[in-house]
Amino acid sequence: MKSTPYARPVSRALPDVGLATPSVSRRLLAFLGVIAGPYLRLSLGFERVELRHVETFVAEVTRALRGETRLIVAFRHPFGDEAMLVSWVMARGVIREARRLGVRLPARPHAVFVHGYEVPRWSGPFVRWLLPRVGAMPVHHSKLDSDSLARIRNAIVDGPYPLAIAPEGQVSYTSEDVPRLEQGTMRLGFQAVEKLLTAGRSEHVRVLPLSIHNRYGPRALPGLRRLVSQIESFAGLTAPAGTGGGLPGLSERMSACLERVTELAERQYNLAVDAGRAIHERIHDIVEAALDASERLLGLPRGAGDDLDRLYRIRQTGWDRIFLAPGNNPEDKPPLERAIADRLAGEAWYALRHMELADFAWYLRSTPPPDGAPLHAIVEYAQNLWDFANRLAGGAISGRVNVRPKRAIVVVAPALDLTSRLPELHSGRKAAYAAAMNDLESSYRQCIKEMVHE
Repeated sequence: MKSTPYARPVSRALPDVGLATPSVSRRLLAFLGVIAGPYLRLSLGFERVELRHVETFVAEVTRALRGETRLIVAFRHPFGDEAMLVSWVMARGVIREARRLGVRLPARPHAVFVHGYEVPRWSGPFVRWLLPRVGAMPVHHSKLDSDSLARIRNAIVDGPYPLAIAPEGQVSYTSEDVPRLEQGTMRLGFQAVEKLLTAGRSEHVRVLPLSIHNRYGPRALPGLRRLVSQIESFAGLTAPAGTGGGLPGLSERMSACLERVTELAERQYNLAVDAGRAIHERIHDIVEAALDASERLLGLPRGAGDDLDRLYRIRQTGWDRIFLAPGNNPEDKPPLERAIADRLAGEAWYALRHMELADFAWYLRSTPPPDGAPLHAIVEYAQNLWDFANRLAGGAISGRVNVRPKRAIVVVAPALDLTSRLPELHSGRKAAYAAAMNDLESSYRQCIKEMVHE
């Protein structure tokens, strides 16, 4: 695992990370454009990126760059590396497809991204330097931050580039389902519609859904087999005798690993071990127990909302105790107060370990795909099974295993025009948000259906 606060226990409170005011450096964009392709291949393992429905994609980006529309690019977030992939798509991929279609773009394309405040905290100095210089804007998941929200709204209304945001809010670990979407994307979009209307401007706010899918060929098989063997070794299991080099038998081996990791998690949280129960029921209990453990360590009440609402509160509180707010520098505290802050930071780090397990396991509610399933489904499940074991060991997404090489397919759905929905908004804000979110989910599901039936 990488040497980040996720992998190494924290024992001292730290000053909060400082981020520069977001702005776009054209010189930096030009440099990133040169290295983006090699980075995708060498670091992330993408041997090819394929765009589907490119006419829709190029037309929407072109209109946005001309200032005719205000564009929100709403991308799925199933694997963890989508921000880098979509950055390339919005900077280089659209140029490639525009040339192929004979379309002249009015300006150098780019998109400004929204990211969680925790990202620069765990990702390191380089990312903290980079994010604001490409226009990326932070936002809190679980506490009101009017300044950040206003900055994002202003970027939609007046920014020179489209806004890119993941409506799932975080990694969802499944490309062929849509477990959960958050309303923030549509709320911000409708607020931008109202702001434009108040200013007497005619541009429409449009939401362009992108669905991300990975596909694998025979050259990925050695990496898949190594990953399954790695999970077995980590969990203290031995591969069955006669295990060959192909796919047959992987489902049975992953099922054994799933049972072993689930049993260890149940024992950690003093839950009854019952292999006869459905896996989704057992993992639901593990998620609840992990969230309970996190809240106890942090002294938090259970609070309102669903499991992920609780998870966001735990995450926010934990990071806020590790990275103290401006004006509360731990270096300036008297020795006793500093020691207390350090102890609270250490306890928060361990609370976040339980949170990270719940964060992942909430999405893992199924048994392994059969041996005859498509290769991408088997790879995706093996990666998630490793994540389950890794999170139980105290890891996080920084320890995710990347099976390579892979091919990315970005499916572009027809854009949703929020401005045309103003009558719905005036009739009832809550219902308008829900209807727009339902249509966004339907767009994603149609993209998934297209890929499944390909």
